[in-house]
Amino acid sequence: MAHVWAAEDAKAPRPNFLIVLTDDVGWGDFPCYNPKSKLITPNVDRLAREGMRFTNAHTPAALCSPTRYSIVTGNYPWRGRAPGGTWGFHVPSQILPGQKTVANLLKEGGYRTAMFGKQGFGGEHEKLADGNPDFTKPMLEGPRAWGFDFSAIIPRGHQAAPLIFLVNELPEVGAEKIVVGEKEQRGIRVDYSEPGWDHSAVGRRLLGHAEKFLDWHVSQNKESAAPFFMHFCSDGAHAPWVPADVLAEKPLKGKTQMTDHTDMVMETDILLGALMAMLEKRGLLADTLICFTSDNGGLPHERSFGHDAVGGLRGKKSFVFEGGHRVPFLIRWPGKVAAGVVRDQFVGTHDIVATALELAGVKIPEDQCLDAVSLAPVLLGRRDDSQPVRRHLLVDSSPGRDATDDGGFTNGEIVMDVDGVLKTPGRPKAAPKAGTKTKGKAKEKARQQRLAGITSLPSHGIAHALYEGEFKLIFNIQDQPAALYNLKADIAEQTNLIGQAEQAERVQKMTGVYREIRASKRSTGP
Repeated sequence: MAHVWAAEDAKAPRPNFLIVLTDDVGWGDFPCYNPKSKLITPNVDRLAREGMRFTNAHTPAALCSPTRYSIVTGNYPWRGRAPGGTWGFHVPSQILPGQKTVANLLKEGGYRTAMFGKQGFGGEHEKLADGNPDFTKPMLEGPRAWGFDFSAIIPRGHQAAPLIFLVNELPEVGAEKIVVGEKEQRGIRVDYSEPGWDHSAVGRRLLGHAEKFLDWHVSQNKESAAPFFMHFCSDGAHAPWVPADVLAEKPLKGKTQMTDHTDMVMETDILLGALMAMLEKRGLLADTLICFTSDNGGLPHERSFGHDAVGGLRGKKSFVFEGGHRVPFLIRWPGKVAAGVVRDQFVGTHDIVATALELAGVKIPEDQCLDAVSLAPVLLGRRDDSQPVRRHLLVDSSPGRDATDDGGFTNGEIVMDVDGVLKTPGRPKAAPKAGTKTKGKAKEKARQQRLAGITSLPSHGIAHALYEGEFKLIFNIQDQPAALYNLKADIAEQTNLIGQAEQAERVQKMTGVYREIRASKRSTGP
């Protein structure tokens, strides 16, 4: 059997896990990372005081969908269905047949599992005769297949249809109440919404579902004790930015005195605090490992206010420079993880998969979790900051973002979405009206068609970066080395060393390592 516990581990209590995955939240958004941050985030600050703060943590991709695949599988994005992620609704997911998630493996190891919020990497429904999704039946491929006992998801997040909460794969409001528009992509309707969809209510609803799961978990423990794994994906801070007036009894809208966007970043802190309060109320907080992070780098829209979401880094979401993927990454586990510790070793956020499995005593099968490294030795104090956690790490850009492209971003007057179309930030999409056609420009229609059923993207359309020690080597979309930076001396990536003769051997060796990893069946030990 692939999943076994060592004898000494079997006697030790196994932790609960709460993974809080925020959306478009940057390294510089929180004061514990960026002293110049204009935000007040007491709950993230608490994690920093009471746990371990990683200052050199990177998402596997500078974009949400590929990262969301990686953070549940422990695989690099290009090991899934599409190198750039799977974006569509009612399409096969990024998770290939045979690949298991951390929830699959933990469930096999005795955990109760739950997923909340933006799922974001595809998934198929039963089909009606005309090929459209049948919302009266559970999904063909969805949270159940991915190992989650309980789920309350918004398939593509609150930024894109279907604007529906699927609770255990069925519409919370009932399939008969779903509002159906007439927007089609490749012959399939994609314009679905709950009646009266309210963007500002998403955070509140997510907390409500999380509380239901915890109550169920506590009731089940009266019969048979088991730990839980909760994957909680916030709506903040992805556009549209529609903060609630009040969330979890905390004032929100206008609280940051900057923009709706920064209010939504602040929402992530309120959500974290509410989740911790739920755990404490039920006597679960002390036994729960909490990991707080983001799906990609931030959006520095508020630089004119003196707030920089990327904390002085180059680039932003989508780009291979540090601002695109260096993210907050904090872990708290009372009595096990030392309080107030800062670690500067480079790690991947998908390393949480191997970490959770080791701490749960679940052996990693040889064909699963192919690119994650367990952080347990670091968390438990068996490895100090002088010892690297990883020898290497790979990070991808968004498709079409080349190695020299940093967005030229200044004060956030515009936002560039996943395929390069400029749009006004923060403007919510209206729910479709039944029986009416959704109008739009031909360019927008073509864009939607590209995004709808996409299952593959050319690998040459993605820039990659390899980390080794203090150096970072960037490969362009033609897969050739294009830039070398010494991040210890130049975290802002201003001095490209690629043309220096004394770096030629380093570039050659790192290029060889990069190609070996890309050709490998796994890049880390099982």
